[in-house]
Amino acid sequence: MRAIALDFNSRVPAEIRLDSPASPRQGEVLFRVEACGVCATDRELVRFHYGAPPDGETKLVLGHEVLGEVVATGAGVTRFSPGDRVVPTLRRACPSLCPACAAHRCDLCATGDYLERGIVRAHGYFTEFAVDPAENLVAIPRSLGDRAILAEPLSVVEKAVATALAAHPFHPRTALVTGCGPVGMLTAFALLARGFDVELASLEAADEARPAIAVRAGVRYVRLPDSPSQADLVFEVSSHPDAAALGLSRLRTGGVMVFIGASDTPIPLTSLEALRRNLTVAAIINAAGIHFEAALQDLARFPQAWLDGFVERRPFDAWRESLTVTPAAPKVVHMLD
Repeated sequence: MRAIALDFNSRVPAEIRLDSPASPRQGEVLFRVEACGVCATDRELVRFHYGAPPDGETKLVLGHEVLGEVVATGAGVTRFSPGDRVVPTLRRACPSLCPACAAHRCDLCATGDYLERGIVRAHGYFTEFAVDPAENLVAIPRSLGDRAILAEPLSVVEKAVATALAAHPFHPRTALVTGCGPVGMLTAFALLARGFDVELASLEAADEARPAIAVRAGVRYVRLPDSPSQADLVFEVSSHPDAAALGLSRLRTGGVMVFIGASDTPIPLTSLEALRRNLTVAAIINAAGIHFEAALQDLARFPQAWLDGFVERRPFDAWRESLTVTPAAPKVVHMLD
């Protein structure tokens, strides 16, 4: 079967051939990959900024945003049947089974020795078939259609929003999101669905494709360097070196700032200022099954108009451009035959 992989010897991505997976073993599920999304993480991997192949191998199959259809199940699997649609969570427990991994919260792994499919030491899903333990799969209602491909990036958003709401001492109603990539836009949509007054700040002109989609959904857009409004919650998604300073400058007293994107620039915040203003700063990465479930709930309630133009569908063979060029549409998804 076909797969798109990074070759850590030649330092290039390439289409390779793999043996089709064997029949699933006890507790496993074999599924056909219907669609695989490409994101900024994949483009960073292609530049070999991070990532690693499985131990003892020189290639890493890419792909961590995936929608699949169950083909077969192993003994003991009762949650899934052939024909069911699924999305996988990404992280797998560390060998020492730290307390977080033991509690099925591999997104909070304490050792850093986890596997992450399509990213770190475990093959991804940019291929035709895959096998996963049933416990790592989330069932997708047929009613969601192709929008279910957004479950993985939205799961990270759900974790960020839950973190912010748990940390804020009162009832926040305003939010600022910095960064107009797909995760930034999904953050704005998740907050909008919860009744927040949402402002999105980025460098694009307001009439470009991504800001236009957000504005049509009801999000206010500010083109930097114009100054955004103050907000109870700030979500930094852009990874721009100046974004942390901007977000902190617009954060109200008692506010919460959550980093989803990251840069090497130090956070311009002293402990004295944080104390005086009662600020909370948090950072999140990856997500657990509970966040995937929350993502499915939000995807079901997002009006279709919000997502019109959000996804650009491409054939499998167009993978090279998707991995090297940032598209106009927020999300590129490859449909597999």
